[in-house]
Amino acid sequence: MSNLFYLFVIAVLCIICISGGSAFVAPSSRGVLQLSPTHIILSQQNIVLSSSNYDNDNFDDCVSAPASAGGRRRFLESSTKAAVAIIGVNKVIGAESANAATKIYEPSPGSLSGQVHVITGASTGLGLESAKRLAAADATIVMTTRTAAKGEVAKNAVLSSLRERSIDNKEIYVLPLDLNDFSSVKSFPDRYEKMMGSRKIDVLMNNAGAVNKDLLMTNDGVERTFQSNHLGPFLLTSLLFPYLNRNGSRVINVASIAHESMRPTIHETGQLGLDIDNLNGEISYTMEGWEAYGQTKLENILFTQELQRRADAAGLTWLTSVSLHPGVVGTDFWRGTPIGKGQNSSLKQLASNLFYNNVFITTEEGSNTQVMLASEKNIVKGKYYDEHGRIKKLSPFATDAEKAKDLWDVSEALSGCVFKVQ
Repeated sequence: MSNLFYLFVIAVLCIICISGGSAFVAPSSRGVLQLSPTHIILSQQNIVLSSSNYDNDNFDDCVSAPASAGGRRRFLESSTKAAVAIIGVNKVIGAESANAATKIYEPSPGSLSGQVHVITGASTGLGLESAKRLAAADATIVMTTRTAAKGEVAKNAVLSSLRERSIDNKEIYVLPLDLNDFSSVKSFPDRYEKMMGSRKIDVLMNNAGAVNKDLLMTNDGVERTFQSNHLGPFLLTSLLFPYLNRNGSRVINVASIAHESMRPTIHETGQLGLDIDNLNGEISYTMEGWEAYGQTKLENILFTQELQRRADAAGLTWLTSVSLHPGVVGTDFWRGTPIGKGQNSSLKQLASNLFYNNVFITTEEGSNTQVMLASEKNIVKGKYYDEHGRIKKLSPFATDAEKAKDLWDVSEALSGCVFKVQ
């Protein structure tokens, strides 16, 4: 990309740096937590953030505001290395900035003693940070990572964090889990029981996810983004359901505002919503994988709602199911893009630094909502929370009960597992 592009990026970010912020309030066991991130997104014709290929243990959220579907497709489909495109600037309306004063949500010391929290995709990013903070409140942590080697590194990082804070909690465990392999998911409950005995799960945090530039199929015959982001977590939640604590437990699904900003479309009708006929990319796999990613984030939300509906219908008052958008988080996820760290020119590095310092929120900030949902008492069942810890009203297509039921039925069929909510 030309130097003119990076100069334009820098100019845009200067606008972000000097813009005002809006207050955020979330409940805190230590009083009131107030975060004040600045809100800037360049939209209708907007900044589109993407990257050439992502398939991480933990995908830290990064999305743009809605843009013209045609404009996004024309740019992204013609790009072999989609990274950051500026398709005109219209008006300033919303995105996070780490520039404003912020605070990190911390559960009260000892408040989670005796609880077991299972966190998927915990080797880096939001999963790892969530593990550190929940462990600091004395929760027993079971971290899942794709490999045992990654798990040991992550475990040591959590233990090191606890030592730095003079917290004595050695109940940190790791178990390998590959959501793109049904055999790995199906063996997980037995492996969990072998490690943890009869201890029940208080919080299951479905945090892991990925997006793939190309249409790829797993060995189970499922499109990879669909399996890693929805079908794998659906199967895992089903198999771990008997292990959930009947005295009170939570399923937390890390979704994304991409469920709306990627404009998921039913191809037959052109209406917004979940396209049941395109779950595996059978009809369309565009925008360098972002179309599929946006659809899976919608699936996370619909799954959350359907799980809560079925639990309520069965009289399972002990279950709380929620979903969330963590924010636009600055992690090593952006490596390989024009705004990633380690650029080969001073101008590009300046643009990268401005993005990291003023557009992205930190991993610590991005973990706030899911840590809060895992630890606070007054959480509203079945709801979708935003990056500020507030309940967010969803568009009608994201609360479609019929589509949620259809997705549940298809997920059972594709995973070969009947999810018994009882």
